[in-house]
Amino acid sequence: MAPTTSLKRAAPDDADDYSFLRRRGRDGPRAYHDNDTAATEAASTFQPGAIVRVKLRNFVTYSEAQFSLGPNLNMVIGPNGTGKSSLVCAICLGLGYPPNVLGRASTFGDFVKHGNDEAELEVELQRKPEDAENYVIGLVIRREDNSRKFTINGSRSTLKDVQRLMRSLRIQIDNLCQFLPQDKVAEFAGLTPVELLEKTLHAAAPQDMIVWQQELKQGFKEQKEVQSITDKTREDIKRMEDKQRLLQADVDKLRERKAIQEALIKLKQLRLIAQYQEAREHFNDARMRKKESQRAYKRLERSVAPALEAVNRKQDYSRKVRGVVTLRRRELEQAVAEADKALGPVESASGKMTQMENAIRTEEDNFKDKRKRMGALRKEITDLKAKYAQKPKEFKAGEWNLQIRELDHQKREKQQKALDLVPERDAIKTEGYGLRQQKMALVQELEALDSQEGQLLNQLKNMNPDAAAGWAWLKDNQGGFEKEVFGPPMLTCSVKDKRYKDLVQSMLQGSDFFCFTTQTRADHKKLSDQLYGTLGLSVTVRTCFSSLDSFKPPMPKEQLSWYGFDGYVLDFLDGPAPVLAMLCAEKRLHQSALSLNEISDDQFEQIQKDELINYFSAGRKFYRIMRRREYGPGAVSTRVTEFSEGRFWTDQPVDGSEKLEIRRKIEEIDGKTDELLTKLKEVAEKHKTLTAEIKELEEKKSGLIAQKNQLQAEFTQWNGLPDKIDAKEKVQERTQKELDEAKARRVDLMRQLDDATVDMSKAVIKHFETLGAIRKTRQKLLEAQVWELEAESDVKCLKDKNAEITARLEDEKAKVEQAKKDVEEFRQTAGEAQDKVSEFLNDENRVALLAAARDRTVAEFEGLIAAEQAKLEMIEAGNPQALEEYELYAQKIEQIRHAAENQETRLAQLNARIEEIQSQWEPRLDELVAQINDAFSYNFEQISCAGEVGVHKDADFDKWAIDIKVRFRQGETLQRLDQHRQSGGERAVSTIFYLMALQALAQAPFRVVDEINQGMDPRNERMVHERMVEVACREHTSQYFLITPKLLSELRYDPRMMVHVIVSGERVDETSTTKMNFGKFVQIQKRLKAQAGRLW
Repeated sequence: MAPTTSLKRAAPDDADDYSFLRRRGRDGPRAYHDNDTAATEAASTFQPGAIVRVKLRNFVTYSEAQFSLGPNLNMVIGPNGTGKSSLVCAICLGLGYPPNVLGRASTFGDFVKHGNDEAELEVELQRKPEDAENYVIGLVIRREDNSRKFTINGSRSTLKDVQRLMRSLRIQIDNLCQFLPQDKVAEFAGLTPVELLEKTLHAAAPQDMIVWQQELKQGFKEQKEVQSITDKTREDIKRMEDKQRLLQADVDKLRERKAIQEALIKLKQLRLIAQYQEAREHFNDARMRKKESQRAYKRLERSVAPALEAVNRKQDYSRKVRGVVTLRRRELEQAVAEADKALGPVESASGKMTQMENAIRTEEDNFKDKRKRMGALRKEITDLKAKYAQKPKEFKAGEWNLQIRELDHQKREKQQKALDLVPERDAIKTEGYGLRQQKMALVQELEALDSQEGQLLNQLKNMNPDAAAGWAWLKDNQGGFEKEVFGPPMLTCSVKDKRYKDLVQSMLQGSDFFCFTTQTRADHKKLSDQLYGTLGLSVTVRTCFSSLDSFKPPMPKEQLSWYGFDGYVLDFLDGPAPVLAMLCAEKRLHQSALSLNEISDDQFEQIQKDELINYFSAGRKFYRIMRRREYGPGAVSTRVTEFSEGRFWTDQPVDGSEKLEIRRKIEEIDGKTDELLTKLKEVAEKHKTLTAEIKELEEKKSGLIAQKNQLQAEFTQWNGLPDKIDAKEKVQERTQKELDEAKARRVDLMRQLDDATVDMSKAVIKHFETLGAIRKTRQKLLEAQVWELEAESDVKCLKDKNAEITARLEDEKAKVEQAKKDVEEFRQTAGEAQDKVSEFLNDENRVALLAAARDRTVAEFEGLIAAEQAKLEMIEAGNPQALEEYELYAQKIEQIRHAAENQETRLAQLNARIEEIQSQWEPRLDELVAQINDAFSYNFEQISCAGEVGVHKDADFDKWAIDIKVRFRQGETLQRLDQHRQSGGERAVSTIFYLMALQALAQAPFRVVDEINQGMDPRNERMVHERMVEVACREHTSQYFLITPKLLSELRYDPRMMVHVIVSGERVDETSTTKMNFGKFVQIQKRLKAQAGRLW
């Protein structure tokens, strides 16, 4: 069908049903439709939310246009620039979405046709069955203020009203899986796998799955946060408990010390009480002794009073004489002070004379030194002038520097040559190391070819290098996981009965053979991060938390024979239980049946009727039964595909040519290694020669520098002699001047010495006068002292006569004083003891402490205290603060443990909620992706290529993703689809096939793809078009729009598709279809075909 063919909605021979758009050069395009009646009749086939009609006025390049659309595939054709993408823009903006969804203009006003103030859009959507009329969304865009005004069915509405209506109809213009405008095609290919999963779910999954996904995201996010907090809390508790354990020994010692210290405190308190009691008893005894002594002293004093009266009178006289002695001694001291005062000027004058004499001696010594210095200066000046008269050989620094630079230049050249050899040497070593590694790998590979495991690994390397690299890493790092991690099933599993190997493999896809299986979330995350992130390998990691026993078949194995089956897939497969459980969870091996023979029609009908088995293989065919319950109980379809011989689990002999090839490579590596050793020796010899030459140049340079420095020093010294002579002569002048000044100072000092001598004589005379006064005063003092001696002698004689009486009085008096002293001492001791006791004695402990101290002495308590103190000294803790820290940790641990319990409760609730939702959501996701994969793989099989869609299930739920792998050439492995590995045409084919795979599952009422076929080669474009028409024109599928500037001729046509041809040009007539009547074009085409048929 050529691009100029008019729109068709019935049979290819019907030329009366068409529509087309044409544009007049200046006024813009106008729309003409002759199929309004047919469109109305077909309205009942529109899905709710499908676009029935689009009307434009003053929009982009259109002055006025109206599109009446079909319920299935709408193909919009027209050359570039005619306004095809403007229809896409109108759908997007008219349904309330922003311009950035289109990837074009950023403001709404930019979509108003040039020269106009407003643009009007009207989009009519098919109603829901319960509504009476279609939804007509109107939009007016004003250029001036960039504003929008919406209406729904003629009533003024807000943007939120429009968005609410779109959500209720599952319209997602911002989802690239539903709406892929021209400027967003590259962006779709650039979607990350995570984003693609999000878009796919919104486009193809029921609303409850989308809600579950959002709940899972939020749940896993909260789980991660709570888990992180819980883990940190556990680490904190463990860290604190470890610290507690480290403190335990010190804590035990400190607690024992504390008990002893408390006992010591109590014993010391009891000792204080005992001390108080003893002090109080001593005080009472002393007070009684004091009273008795005072009474005895008074009785004795009254009896001896007459005998002591003469003694007392003589003692009074003696005291008066002592007063006179004291007075005259004071007068003597005053006379001595006056003499000392007169001695001050004498000492001052003497000191001044000494100072002058010292100064004179200093000046004389200084004068001699100056004179000696003058002689030395004269000699130095004479010697310097004699040296200056002898001029040395002229020194030319440039010539010496030139020779040294020349040697430096030669040295640098040699060093550079030596440095240039280093990369060459390192490269040889690196290459040699690489060759050794290659040889070791080849030797291991050669040895491995002789073992079954080696043959499987070799097969894995050829089929999937990424999986082989991941398996090699896993074998070296298996110990770093919580539980055992299993490699690809092609290595870890096997078929029990080789007759069933093809049947078993028909149930699995390529990724099922190459995936890795973990048993915990942590292991899943760790392995995914390493293989998928760090190593950049395109591998699949899966985790199954259910045991193999939990996967129950839909019926006992014995009943399978009624349907013609030999058993379930799981019955014929052997391998680790976690791997088999994973395959059951992913591919329902426990629910899928096998038979070596074909089943009968009756058996097939019974299988469909019982709805117990939906996947089975019989003979050489694979059956998949699909049910769309939303379309009623009769909406059942079966896909039957023939499968070829399986590539896995085959017993193949070792390829001898491969061994020969490996040996040839080893010999080639040995030859290269010998060449490298020869090169390495040559490089080492060159380096040794250069090193010796460099050392020789350095020695020459050192000799030149030494000679240069010696000559330079001599010449520099001779040049400096004039300045030196001048400086010495100036010093000579200064020294002569200083000699003259020294002579003058000596004369002045001699005069000052004479003055000091006169002052000294005057002070000596005055001091002699004060000495006479001292002699007179001393004579008087001696006279008074004689009187004092006579009086004391008389007192002594009287006392000797009354010695016995006096002694008795003194004894009694001493007893009284001692008694007083004892009373005060014991009063003070008792008071201090009482104060100390009152500090700790109170109503609570008074009775107990007093009872404990009763009838016990201080000595007893001191013995007990000494014993406890000895025990205390025997116990020593390394950390004095250990007990305080231990109790603080205990308090913190209790608080944190309480918080941890709350967190664990919250985590358990989250885990339960996540498990509940995931148990419902994940199987439905697997089923959805399996359906997409079936359609995607089938599309690729039709163009002799291969494609696969799977789910990358990461331990981190945010990293769950759609994994698309494609292969466009024979002999290649499946490669992940991205912007770097495939060409633009290959990405376009993959994109359209993926979108087509979503068609049967689409939840959205319509989908738009703009110019997706551009960049494809004719073969791919034809096959893609074939599949698109087949998929988009089925019953119960959503409306589809394909926008393209051109199509190949003789493409497939379907009665359900509608082709809209947009024609632009200045000569397109405005009022009729005279020149651009596509009905006439069809009639002409029919006549030409009829004529051609008659000719043949």
